[in-house]
Amino acid sequence: MFLYEVSRMQHVIRVPATLDLQQVAEFSVAMAEISEADKYLIDCSRLSTVRPFGMLLFGAILRRFMHERRGAEFFGWGFQGKDYAAHMGFFQSIGLDYGKCPGEASGNANYVPITQIQLQDIQLEARANREHMGETIERHSRRLARVLSRGQRNLEDHLTYAIREIVRNTFEHSEADSVWVAGQYWPTKNLVEVAVLDEGVGIRAGLSRNRRLCVEDDADALRLAIEPGISGTRYRRSDDIWANSGFGLFMTSSICKMGGSFVLCSGDYAMHLEGADLQLWSCTFQGTAIRMCLRPSRLGLLSEITRTLVKEGERRARENRRQAILTASKVSGGLLITNDSDDI
Repeated sequence: MFLYEVSRMQHVIRVPATLDLQQVAEFSVAMAEISEADKYLIDCSRLSTVRPFGMLLFGAILRRFMHERRGAEFFGWGFQGKDYAAHMGFFQSIGLDYGKCPGEASGNANYVPITQIQLQDIQLEARANREHMGETIERHSRRLARVLSRGQRNLEDHLTYAIREIVRNTFEHSEADSVWVAGQYWPTKNLVEVAVLDEGVGIRAGLSRNRRLCVEDDADALRLAIEPGISGTRYRRSDDIWANSGFGLFMTSSICKMGGSFVLCSGDYAMHLEGADLQLWSCTFQGTAIRMCLRPSRLGLLSEITRTLVKEGERRARENRRQAILTASKVSGGLLITNDSDDI
């Protein structure tokens, strides 16, 4: 579907028509099995629909593939007519010289183009302003959220928190030196999507440092990662009710589950949460990729229960701390696990 051999010397990599979770997850598994060749042609001719998460995840998978085969030659074709992807910086992000570079497009009230945030730049800015890194990250997060919120302060606050916590968590635990972000707002669909990705050690490796956790596989790691109090945070603000230690992914995923959906991808799986449903998809990705989807019309309800979520998180964190060894089976009883084939 995604690959075919012209000869032993050259393989063709077909970019999926739709860069959504299902297609990119299937692509990642196929890429892990492709044999080596001297040349690879990246065929973009079928590409028609792209979304922020799909662009970031596909880009990271292909960059790693190209790095592992850096002795080979890579060519691309079929870019014509793919104006949105080119403007967002997609092709340049996968090493193809077409369209804008990541971060080059200025963005507008509906989108944040593919942008790479460097840890070193955040550290230098924090030092120059004599502030904690958390404050610097929050300022950058607020700037990105403001672009996507179209003057809706409630939405801006939710997006600021979500982006801030994910970026902060990335720099603290992933061992990555940069993080990729992209976003899109579809007013007619009542939908905002924000994607954040790093190419670090992955969630399972990060959780393995905690001796109180029993993590048997990547699926266990994903379930444990959204539990409150699993990991601490260095950049806590004492005046912020969100800043409970280790609550970032719990709060973000909880808000998204009720007001949209949440995807967490790392290792051999991608986990999709919406309401009480949990879906696991086979995927091959070493780092960590997150998709946060929110429906602005539902954020009024969510803003009223944030304090309730904090209390619930504190209660669950206390229960988790009572366990000598914490496993995924002890924390995921309230989730219905499915594996549907619907477009997510």
